[in-house]
This record gives sequence, structure tokens and C-alpha cells, in this order.
Amino acid sequence: MPEAFQSLGSNQLLAGAAVILLAFVTISVIYLSVVDRLDRRRRKKTNEKV
Repeated sequence: MPEAFQSLGSNQLLAGAAVILLAFVTISVIYLSVVDRLDRRRRKKTNEKV
């Protein structure tokens, strides 16, 4: 019986790590998308002035 609990604990640990990694990647992609959009806008305004 204790082996079953240890296995369940490691499965929960791996699931938790997967959720954290997924959240990190998702937030990173959103951040990079926003920064790219703002940079494109800034470059467009700079090109119009010149």
C-alpha cells in the first residue's frame, strides 16, 4: 500500500511540474506577442516620420 501512495505522489509532482511549465510557456508566448506588436507599431511610426 505505501508504494501506491509514493507512485501517486510522484504522479502529482510530475503533473504539477507540467502545469507550471505550460503556464510559463503560455505567458512567455503572450509576452513576446505583445512586445512584437508594440515594436511593429513603433517602427511603423518611425518610418512614417522619415
